[in-house]
Amino acid sequence: MVDGIDINQDDAEKALLPDDLNSLAVGSYIVPNPNIRKYYPVYVLLIVAITYIASLLLPFIDFTVSLVILVVVALMLYVINNKFLITQDEVIEEILNFIDHPIGYYSIALTFLFNLKNILTPVWTTIIYSHESPPKLKTIIEINAYSGELLSEPYTESINA
Repeated sequence: MVDGIDINQDDAEKALLPDDLNSLAVGSYIVPNPNIRKYYPVYVLLIVAITYIASLLLPFIDFTVSLVILVVVALMLYVINNKFLITQDEVIEEILNFIDHPIGYYSIALTFLFNLKNILTPVWTTIIYSHESPPKLKTIIEINAYSGELLSEPYTESINA
């Protein structure tokens, strides 16, 4: 499979495609490691500590509301699920059983689903195009990045070129 859509360089230049939209210029997007986000609550709590110290040193300014808001934000960041069972590299392997046409090109996006159990549940939303040029079929699939379960039935439509 090709990494991204294979576009001829001359065709891209003739179309006057801006560099930020040109996959030849930018390359593939890699989702940042979600495990790094586990440090965000610590950063917010450090800001809470600094704000608390500032409130002791500056008694004429009331930081109570700020402290409450920052503690709530830190708790929310702590509760958010930052663990992925399925990484970006494994998404296509996971959804192969749900696609009824050969894969040509695909696009993967990380989205979030609000869920009371995990606050924000990470979801891999994938658009898959058939192998023909131009593609004849497009399928949209959403899977839970934490559990790997299919969130809804795959949606397949024909593309009339």
